Amino acid sequence: MIRLALHGGAGDLALGAMDQPEHRAALLRIAEEGRRLLKDGADALDAVERMVVLLEECPLFNAGVGAVLNRDGLPELDAAIMDGRDRRCGAVAGVMRSRSPVRLARAAMERSPHVLFAGAGADQLNRDLGLETVTPEFFVTEERFHQLKEAHRKGVIVLDHDAAFGTVGAVARDARGHLAAATSTGGLTNKHPGRVGDTPLIGAGTWADDRSAAISCTGTGECFIRACFGHDVHARMHYAGESLSQACTAALTEVQRLGGRGGCIAIDRDGHLALPFNSRAMYRAWMDADGDIRTAIGA
Repeated sequence: MIRLALHGGAGDLALGAMDQPEHRAALLRIAEEGRRLLKDGADALDAVERMVVLLEECPLFNAGVGAVLNRDGLPELDAAIMDGRDRRCGAVAGVMRSRSPVRLARAAMERSPHVLFAGAGADQLNRDLGLETVTPEFFVTEERFHQLKEAHRKGVIVLDHDAAFGTVGAVARDARGHLAAATSTGGLTNKHPGRVGDTPLIGAGTWADDRSAAISCTGTGECFIRACFGHDVHARMHYAGESLSQACTAALTEVQRLGGRGGCIAIDRDGHLALPFNSRAMYRAWMDADGDIRTAIGA
């Protein structure tokens, strides 16, 4: 049984401002591509990587092209990927020159002895491994530039969950029962250079283990880090015997207790899905038990 889910971020703007046809169309198109891959026999890792690459290439969301800008007007991109078969994982933080941060994260996992690369070293790895390199300007859109100027004017840091667009991610279960997760983000508008959120931190914003679940998060990154969200869900399932739904709900309650908002997409080894969020909305798409792709924004 193949299953998948993806998200384009959680937000607290009015639902009408977030529920736009182009966002649903993008989610549907990308989920259909993931379904096609899984039906053709691809493993979960390939499927989640491909879906997140497509999300990175879509300027509607805060990852890759169209990612938000830091205080200095530069993109600093984070990504992670994890294989539930053996908990192999790769992650990058603060990259500016890798066309696809999630591809670089997978390359870090498969072609280096390390897990997490940051900043200039991550961009150097991208070059060393022969992956496509771009200038930081490649990721900048007019909308994100104006968003940064407005944040400068107000003197605020715009949180991922305060905007209509956020972190992207995907989870999947392939026909062999294996799980995988991938997440990618531009972080916060007007953030201090060097800030890293939960996305590239394994066990916080990204997690996959065939014994429990694959998880990708979006929201107030600092609170998801403090809650160790991904591993908390795993531990509740693996050690306490909680269901996927119970574990995700409890972990999100802890995030909320810490002052955070957001949500996650998750899939367990039996193909059950959980898509909880405590913000007004979360861009999401999933394949239901009949194999049909569904999309939703609000509750």
